[in-house]
Amino acid sequence: MSFIKNLFSNKTEVFQEAEILLEQNSPSCPITAIVEQDNRVVYFYLWGPENSNFGVKCSWVRNLKDAPDKQEKALMEKGISPMQTKQYCKFPEGQEKLEADKLSIIWLEEGDAAALLSDGEILAIIPSWAGQGDFLGYARAAKGHGDFAWELSDSNQMYDRISKAQEFWNAWDLDINPFNSQQPLLLDAYDKAFGKQDKYYAIDGNEWPPKGLYLRQGTSKTVFATVGLSLLPMPAVEMYTDNRFETNRIELGIILDSTFTDKDIQEMGEWISGQSSLPWDNITFLGEGHTLNFNPFNSTKFDYVILTNKLNVLPQSEIEDYRHSKINLLWMVPISEKERQHVIDNGSADIIERLNQIGEHVFSLNRDEII
Repeated sequence: MSFIKNLFSNKTEVFQEAEILLEQNSPSCPITAIVEQDNRVVYFYLWGPENSNFGVKCSWVRNLKDAPDKQEKALMEKGISPMQTKQYCKFPEGQEKLEADKLSIIWLEEGDAAALLSDGEILAIIPSWAGQGDFLGYARAAKGHGDFAWELSDSNQMYDRISKAQEFWNAWDLDINPFNSQQPLLLDAYDKAFGKQDKYYAIDGNEWPPKGLYLRQGTSKTVFATVGLSLLPMPAVEMYTDNRFETNRIELGIILDSTFTDKDIQEMGEWISGQSSLPWDNITFLGEGHTLNFNPFNSTKFDYVILTNKLNVLPQSEIEDYRHSKINLLWMVPISEKERQHVIDNGSADIIERLNQIGEHVFSLNRDEII
């Protein structure tokens, strides 16, 4: 998992295979944090699954010996972890080895970024945007914009985010449990906007994080809405927007004509449950205009949904912000394969406008296609 594959030696130095000091999984994403140390250098890694766009992110942490004057390109070609060069080191003579029992990881609330600590002191940070350009991560021992880590200054805003993330994770370990406080607030907002719930289901499969499903069975329409997705901000959002607080928390809902049998409701609940974990399982995010597969009821015409809250016929709920972030209720509106292709080719704005023109027909699985 490191640059080092085998023992390698030359006339003056032996390069030992790296030892894994710490390995820990993200609480919400399929990402593993790994800390490796050999006899020359320490690196911090975040490993994503092979089938994701996340890849492997790594940050230099510290040198354990005198820093080289030039980048160790020859060693890198041999698969040996490079030390940071002298000009980018606060401690050019190297530092002491890290002790495994003193190390810990704090994951950011999104689950796709993390900080490495020793005895409670932050040594390195790999934020979500690491790997873009020449930026790999921040390190306390770095100076300036090094090749393998940038300097982690005292004014870096990541300190505040890490502190807040630690507070958030600690709340789950205590009896506070954020879900217990947010669940009634979300249900109350739904009750006021869509009508008093008829049923409520747990859709988390008794696994963390807890999630529920609100159900309102009206005389002509049935409303489903998730409860609890917004407790976790979605990963990767800040790589695509300047203000993550506007788009990083969501709940999902769907409104359809007619009432449903218990079997239909169970099938719909299982499908919504599957969609509810997509951002974290795939280290991505869902937002306005995105599309998803739609397979409940074996509809022959509408096998996708478009996510939106911009249709005039969609009810709006007044959900309070959570941890300074807006909670966006994205409605899943069924669309056909032809309509989805139109979104892919032309963007979502035109489809949204056409759906607006047909009004309440958007709730029907028997409507005519608009493309």
